[in-house]
Amino acid sequence: MFSRYNSKSRKMENILQSFKDEIEELFKAYRMAHFSLYNMKSTYYNFKISNPEIENFVLEDEDFNNLVRFNEKEINKNSEGGSYQRIIAGSTIAMFFNIWEDKYRKIIAEKVGVKKDDIKSDFFAELRLIRQSVTHNNFQAIRDLKRLDKLSFVGDPTHLKLSSFEVQKIYEELVKEIDQIASLYSAH
Repeated sequence: MFSRYNSKSRKMENILQSFKDEIEELFKAYRMAHFSLYNMKSTYYNFKISNPEIENFVLEDEDFNNLVRFNEKEINKNSEGGSYQRIIAGSTIAMFFNIWEDKYRKIIAEKVGVKKDDIKSDFFAELRLIRQSVTHNNFQAIRDLKRLDKLSFVGDPTHLKLSSFEVQKIYEELVKEIDQIASLYSAH
């Protein structure tokens, strides 16, 4: 009996470690994209110092024979709080929730022998509201954000904050939440 318990416990620990690893990889991809936007903006303005006539920053994708041009106004969307930054921040936050909802919540439920809807988390319920703002309301706040408690730093019904600060803080809180889930379900 003891060895079966340890085996089940280790399996749950492995599942939750995989969850953490997947979240960390997503966070690293976010940080790389975030940095890339700043690097692109910096490169543009550094080049503009000696080439004031520059009109576009061009990214060339040789694999697809594709050119994407960015004018100065678009380059400035790379700033913290700019629309490109909001897109990558919001998309990352939405993916944090999706990984939970579409994968790990189900796996945990199966391991403990309950229905997916029986696995509850106030943290993920709040993250779901942020995701709804991002995916269903075009990165704009929804009325239900008034219900945020732990994640209230992300905004309210009038403003959704999607900067690197919010992604970093949500990532940190998410890691803590996975640890809490581990303490609840590792004995199963």
